[in-house]
Amino acid sequence: MSLEIVAGAWRLRSFVFMDDAGDAHLPLGAAPRGSVVITPDGYLSLVFIAADRPGFAAPDLLGASDGEKAAAAASYVSFGGPCRVEGDDVVVSVEHSFFPNWTGSEQRRRFALDGDTLTLATTGPILINGVERWGQATLVRA
Repeated sequence: MSLEIVAGAWRLRSFVFMDDAGDAHLPLGAAPRGSVVITPDGYLSLVFIAADRPGFAAPDLLGASDGEKAAAAASYVSFGGPCRVEGDDVVVSVEHSFFPNWTGSEQRRRFALDGDTLTLATTGPILINGVERWGQATLVRA
């Protein structure tokens, strides 16, 4: 599959992780929001958030309490950078990520297109709250 086929804006419909026992984990709740934008010339940006994120008490972009910052962090996933296709995988050379450990790494996601539905899945487990889990996001064209 080529980037040109999946290029565009995609809206998040579901985001789920499964453990080896088959138990589902919804890290951003049952109705997450977000998007993935893929450019034809090879750039991917992903931002996912929980639907019910509480606002900060003060209207100060950087002035939230530690608790407010922790709650915001626990309900947010993002990364992006140049990308390329390798077989059925999109490989992102991560330039920016909310999770600092991914910055400078490559993130590989299996992708499949079925009409206007795009599925991105991890190609290996990711450690989520101390448990290795396999992730999958389902998106629709925006």
